[in-house]
Amino acid sequence: MGKTIKYAQLSFWSGLGFIALLALLHFVKPEIDPSWNFISEYQVGRLGWVMQLAFLTLSLSCIFLVAALWRQVKMVGKIGLIMLSVAAVGMMIAAIFKTDPLNTAPEMITQSGRLHQLGASLDQVPFAAILITIALFRNKKWKINRLLLIIALVVVWFGFVYFVGSVKSQFPADGKFGPKVLVGWQNRIMIITQSLWLTFIARSIQHWKKAPADVTKND
Repeated sequence: MGKTIKYAQLSFWSGLGFIALLALLHFVKPEIDPSWNFISEYQVGRLGWVMQLAFLTLSLSCIFLVAALWRQVKMVGKIGLIMLSVAAVGMMIAAIFKTDPLNTAPEMITQSGRLHQLGASLDQVPFAAILITIALFRNKKWKINRLLLIIALVVVWFGFVYFVGSVKSQFPADGKFGPKVLVGWQNRIMIITQSLWLTFIARSIQHWKKAPADVTKND
């Protein structure tokens, strides 16, 4: 159980690290307008490495949470953790390969930009959260507040639906995003709700009052 708590602590602090770095970028790169610019655009130009580091810390938060829970859940939970691992790989790809400037012409998109978009498309956190929440509900040995689990899941899905819905409703006819397409805050809300979910689950693991035995049987 000691390793479970240790990995949970690493996941918690990595998740907080992402939030702190993203918040910092709003001050050190004021030229990026949060009302319509996506967070990936912090990678472009000066101090781009800070956003790369932020994506990396979020990826690590996912990886450490997978390590913390892997031996504590059954089949449904493991599927959720595999999905979370996919999201972690996507975040790592997004961290390594910088995005292209917004509205780059299709013929000018770089290989790095394509790989960044691929990484972003691998975000499975909202779907992984559903299965992991089910796994947490099923194990009665875990001293975790089920109401807070539901609230955390709802928050994640609110952020996801709010962002996707905003993009669809405001999608520009010419395909070019700009100051009139206000989806920047929605993008930030989505990623923050995901990181808060990770930190909440990790923190909850650290506060288990009774260490459950490792689960080896499938559902």
